[in-house]
Amino acid sequence: MPNGMRSGVSLLIDIENCIKTQQSAGHERWAKIENLKRAVRTMVFLDQHGFSRYTDLEKKITELQDSNGQTAATLKASERCLSDLALLIKYTATYKELKPLYSEYKKSRDKEKYLRGREREIILFEASARALKAAGVGDKLPDLAKLRAEYSRLTKEKNRLCAEYGSLKKCMQKYDAVKQNIDSILSPNRGQEQDKAL
Repeated sequence: MPNGMRSGVSLLIDIENCIKTQQSAGHERWAKIENLKRAVRTMVFLDQHGFSRYTDLEKKITELQDSNGQTAATLKASERCLSDLALLIKYTATYKELKPLYSEYKKSRDKEKYLRGREREIILFEASARALKAAGVGDKLPDLAKLRAEYSRLTKEKNRLCAEYGSLKKCMQKYDAVKQNIDSILSPNRGQEQDKAL
């Protein structure tokens, strides 16, 4: 028997067993108890958070979604800024480190001879100089210590935003679950109607 055929038969058997289980009186009793527990948890949540109207819950979910979107946008901007700053630090450090070597290269009478064995460093210096010029850095190089301090500050801010984003995401999931519970409790037949349509 081909492997695909065997798994198809197994899937049909699994579905058939699941249907039989759901039709049993024990499963029905278990489902009712679970639904009651879910309803009680939902009521406790609504009471603890002071929601008495469905529209208040919807408004809170919208506020959470807006906050989550703003935090995500700020986080992305922070990550871009960190990336740009890391490159600026790298180019500045490379430029400062290789400037004396490049100055010697420029002063040498036999540039080809001087270049042999130092080609990598000269190429790195020139690439760093071009990148700094493209970034708008003039003749005066930025202070590496200040750049690194700014990078550290931005990293802490990014970490704070990541934590805030994670917290908002968990909160949104909790509120969405409560809303879904309310929807299923207040209109339990809706799910059955959708099942019949399939």
